[in-house]
Amino acid sequence: MSGMIESVKVVNSVVRTGLVVVALGGGSYAAFTGYSIYNAQEILARKQAEQLEEQATALKQRGEQLAAAEKSIASLTETVATQKQDIERLGTALRLLKVDHRVARLDVVDQRLDETSGRLMTLIEFVELNDEGQPVEGPRRFEVIGDVVYLDNWIVKFDDKYVEQSALDRSTSLVLFRRLFGEFQEPKDAFPLDRGQGPPRAYSQGGVVTEFEKKIWADFWTIANDDQKARDLGIRAAHGQAVSIKTQKGKSYRVLLRASDGLSIVPDGELPPRKTS
Repeated sequence: MSGMIESVKVVNSVVRTGLVVVALGGGSYAAFTGYSIYNAQEILARKQAEQLEEQATALKQRGEQLAAAEKSIASLTETVATQKQDIERLGTALRLLKVDHRVARLDVVDQRLDETSGRLMTLIEFVELNDEGQPVEGPRRFEVIGDVVYLDNWIVKFDDKYVEQSALDRSTSLVLFRRLFGEFQEPKDAFPLDRGQGPPRAYSQGGVVTEFEKKIWADFWTIANDDQKARDLGIRAAHGQAVSIKTQKGKSYRVLLRASDGLSIVPDGELPPRKTS
């Protein structure tokens, strides 16, 4: 009987031990499973945080690149605007330098052969013009020897910067018509155009010659020979100039003064019929 009791105790002990083992195993598994789940969430959260940080860094870099690009674009835009202004300024300056002022007209009224000398004689009408191309006084007639007509003048040319800026009194070259003669005449025998009344009315402001112009014409040859005095007045050149044209009967010729340069003579169409006496 006692042996049987002992056997039962052994069995019970074994069963209890097995239950304890099972219980411990189940708890360990549950703990491991819980730990794994917790760890997985933490790992996932860490990875998400790292990804967010990488994205934030990438966005920051993109932002910096965009800011740099915008700054570069702004700089280029400013440069383009400046260059455009420079181009416009240079274009305006170039246009002003090339402006031609119509300052006089030569009309070839008649041409005849002189029986005594055997020379061709040319009857010229000379008319000074204002800025609108209108006569400032009635035409003056001169008969010269030959068909090549010379127009002798004093020319004053200003520094380009004054012409480019349309500076008052210096926005264009100045001319004073001195004399007119033919190819077979000596300059000393030429017909005088300057009546001692100062510069042409085409350069008078409201019909009044400016003090600046008076000073230039009064000291013309002094200025022409004094480089410092010329520079002080903004003058780059002051000298005489004789332009000529081989004329044809019945034609008119324009006398043009370029703002930055001297005189030229160009054809200006046919004359209407007129009396020669």
